[in-house]
Amino acid sequence: MDIVSRLREKNPGLEIFSVFDPAFEAYGRVLDAAVDGDFSVRFAALPIPEEGNRYEASVPELEQTDFVKSIRHGVFGDMDIEAGYCNGRGHKLNALEYHKGSEVNYSATGLVLLLALPGQLHDGRLNSAEVKGFYLPPFVPVEIFPMILHFAPCRTGADGFNCLVVLERGVNSPAEKVDTSACGEEKLLWMRGKWMICHADSPQARLGAYVGIFGENLTLNTVS
Repeated sequence: MDIVSRLREKNPGLEIFSVFDPAFEAYGRVLDAAVDGDFSVRFAALPIPEEGNRYEASVPELEQTDFVKSIRHGVFGDMDIEAGYCNGRGHKLNALEYHKGSEVNYSATGLVLLLALPGQLHDGRLNSAEVKGFYLPPFVPVEIFPMILHFAPCRTGADGFNCLVVLERGVNSPAEKVDTSACGEEKLLWMRGKWMICHADSPQARLGAYVGIFGENLTLNTVS
């Protein structure tokens, strides 16, 4: 049984696909980009924390590799980018965010991305039943399209995950103003270039982020 089938068996309440499935085409695309050995060595050296997730927006050692430079040119059209990582052991939905530019992800461990479409967000509210899971196999780079709702990946096994995160420079840095009582989209702005909603049962809600996810706070059951 392949890993997607095993994930489906363990998580009957969540639709799960591979990023190679046509269902992914509305959310992103698999990139035809060669991953060089220098990048692989540097990326593999980044630690996976024993608990929770760790996010670093910009890691110069990654940004200087030929692979990330090719992403900067081929996906971001030579715009200034930041390349960092989200590594950890997370397995819950908790929140969803979107950016108005693309995001590129890559993993050496494999992971599941929990994603939703912008049309499923209505006045800052989204039913978690609309969320789908997409398995990203090891060593496969993908582009997540602008406005697609996503958040930290989920592990598929006890050893956790590592995930490259490439964004336009400055995204996820502190915003000049955060006001979750504002009207319209402004109430969702949490960091620069990052609009976010969260579930009431989440760490983000305890930090004061806008509560906009209703239904179950999804949990991904691992397969190992």
